Amino acid sequence: MGTLKVLVTGATGMVGFHVVKGMLALGHEVVAVIRKSSDDRDLNALKGRLLIKRCELDDEAGLRSALNGVDVVLHSAGIVDPHARREDVFAVNVEATKSLLIAADAANVKHFIHVSSLSVITQGDLHGANEELPLVYCGEAYADSKVDAEKAVCMFFGRTSMYATILRPGFIYGPKEKAWMPRLIENLRTGRAMLIDGGIKQTNVIYVDNFVNAVRLAMLNPKADKQVFNLTDGEIVTKKELFDAICDGMGYKRIEREVPGWLAKAACETVSIVAPYLPLETRKKLSRFSRAAFRLAGVNQGFDISKAENQLGYKERIPFGEGMRITLEYFKGETGAAGRTQAEKAAAHRPGQ
Repeated sequence: MGTLKVLVTGATGMVGFHVVKGMLALGHEVVAVIRKSSDDRDLNALKGRLLIKRCELDDEAGLRSALNGVDVVLHSAGIVDPHARREDVFAVNVEATKSLLIAADAANVKHFIHVSSLSVITQGDLHGANEELPLVYCGEAYADSKVDAEKAVCMFFGRTSMYATILRPGFIYGPKEKAWMPRLIENLRTGRAMLIDGGIKQTNVIYVDNFVNAVRLAMLNPKADKQVFNLTDGEIVTKKELFDAICDGMGYKRIEREVPGWLAKAACETVSIVAPYLPLETRKKLSRFSRAAFRLAGVNQGFDISKAENQLGYKERIPFGEGMRITLEYFKGETGAAGRTQAEKAAAHRPGQ
């Protein structure tokens, strides 16, 4: 494949940062697109041929400049904040994706890889779910925006010579994660977390370096063109096993409290309906009762990743236990002046890339 010029959006977010790091390690030239307000210190610490481009995704001239000579676009930027306004989420996650697709095609980019989410097909318990399932709207702004973003990318399937690929990771974990693990870690630390139906249902986590490997395998691969791939660690990990791994790694007492699934779902649905009308601070406190929280803790998320294994060769993966160990070492981190761990400090910030 040789040396490529790869543009990564959302490069200060957890996924984007690790993709940038991984591409540089492979010897590729990387253009890291970040917001004008983003902190670029971690990016600047990386070694390799890296150009940091401050550019909002609605800046057409800025995008044209950033895309000059680019071979591959990895689009990971997006709003994941559960408290963001629905219209803001769609403006970034959907409309900006459409703009970037058009700009990439006009710049003769060879391959556009879109980072989606398994939430686009998650509604109720799933067992061995593959890419053939229909997209579903669940009422959650982030998940619904990813449905529309996928539709926008699919519109480019076969329309131009530019390859287009959709990667659907599950809940991504790893160093720098800000969207769900800090909140879960805090709920486990304080004992507020509960096992829904005993925690026996399967989760769909993926270690960030496994995702980066999937990106590497997809880039300019003809078998990835006009395709959608589900991605997880490829292991059966129950909710209880996830919670226990975090508690053990962080030195917390394991969660023993249980709640029946019907009651947890009713509570999460009620809070999700009422939350938009409540003050922001109240909404933040109720985050553990969101639809996304119920999806993480109460829905069976059994996904089939054989398509990625067979077509991309996505077979060599870092095991869940090792990935979680590395992740929790990061979150234990240094204790800040205020006595807060990395997880607590990250949880205090609005998540998003």
